[in-house]
Amino acid sequence: MFSRCSKHTERGLALEKNDSSKRTYESIIDSIKTDIITGKLASGDKLPPERDLARQFGVSRTSIREALRTLEILGVVSSIQGSGNFIAGNYTKSLTESMSMMFLLQQFNSLQVSELREALETKAALLAVENITDAQVQRLEEIVREMSVTENEEKNVALDKELHYTIAAASQNSIILQILNILEELINIYIKDRRKEILSNKDNVSRLQKIHEKIVYSLKNRDSQATHEAIMQHFGIIAEYIRHN
Repeated sequence: MFSRCSKHTERGLALEKNDSSKRTYESIIDSIKTDIITGKLASGDKLPPERDLARQFGVSRTSIREALRTLEILGVVSSIQGSGNFIAGNYTKSLTESMSMMFLLQQFNSLQVSELREALETKAALLAVENITDAQVQRLEEIVREMSVTENEEKNVALDKELHYTIAAASQNSIILQILNILEELINIYIKDRRKEILSNKDNVSRLQKIHEKIVYSLKNRDSQATHEAIMQHFGIIAEYIRHN
């Protein structure tokens, strides 16, 4: 929690003289965003008290609270009772909520989620070819061995998640990993039954098991082409199932 962070020093905001039309919560949000972009504010930094912000901006404390509330919803600011407001950088939460709402409003469907996941995981796997560690390869080999013998559907789903997470982590690209984690949350919330359906079909399980083994073998041998082919085969099976069910 930020209350334990050593970066609790308050930093002055880059406040600019705005015309009266901008002396609203929007100008406060813009100023804080500017200070983050320029590096004057960083994750963990404490914002000045509301009364100081109100005086510096020449607005009411109501406008300050409105701006801070908006920034908290966006995941930019974290408000801690009794401690104050801090730059949070919790964008995963806001992105997850935004994408969840889009899914609920049917602005995209499960096939589109799978296609986005395919694009990201393909790139992650190719990066993993270059960056994967021996320990990660060893864990992937253990996972596919466990998947080959387990008959428990829940365990199979959990192992499948771990396999894909380990490959994504091996890419050493934190942005890809973060977005894939958001997609994973969406899948868990809205289409987890579809994943179970895919993995409960014995034919699918057999085909995916062979492909998983091929992916791990290709990564172990740092073979980009074979890794790419295996990933494409993997998501081809998933896309085929989604289109016909």
